[in-house]
Amino acid sequence: MEYIISLSSQAKAFLLSVGFGALLGILYDIIRIIRLTFTKSVTALYVSDVLFVVLSAFASFLFTLAVTDGEARLFILLGEVTGFFIYYFTFGVIAVHYTEAAADRIKEFFIKVFRIIFAPFRRLFRFLKKKANSFSQFLSKKSKKAGKIMKFRLQSKAALLYNITDKMHIFSKSSVNGESENQYEPEDKEKNN
Repeated sequence: MEYIISLSSQAKAFLLSVGFGALLGILYDIIRIIRLTFTKSVTALYVSDVLFVVLSAFASFLFTLAVTDGEARLFILLGEVTGFFIYYFTFGVIAVHYTEAAADRIKEFFIKVFRIIFAPFRRLFRFLKKKANSFSQFLSKKSKKAGKIMKFRLQSKAALLYNITDKMHIFSKSSVNGESENQYEPEDKEKNN
């Protein structure tokens, strides 16, 4: 471990940090393509920027650990920022023009892949839906038929007694047993008395 870093090792670390900053610019473009592939909302922009900051901070920590044994140096941070802006204003300008086209192509690719993957499931669900519709139609026809049969079989409450000869007269139990033949109590007469 050196207490005083030589000028040549500082220059080497600075140039490496410039290259690392350019790699961070490429990482930013990759995150932008991923964001544009899924959504173009402002919330996704904020989330992708926070994700980029977290990833670049972690990567910068690992880079500083590898190059300067974990010693934080200002020239390394300046080199990373310089490399990022060199990439951003040269190749990044070209990347911005093609980012949306690349995102659209990736989106189309994923749509095709999902259509291929989910095609058997869609066919299966269509088949099951068709069978369920036919089964429900069958059940509704059977229930209508059963309802008609039940209406036919059910009789009015007054007609359920088999010993009624006239709706106005009800035989007593004794006449049914054979004790007296013409004993009945008319309902109208009871009401009049």
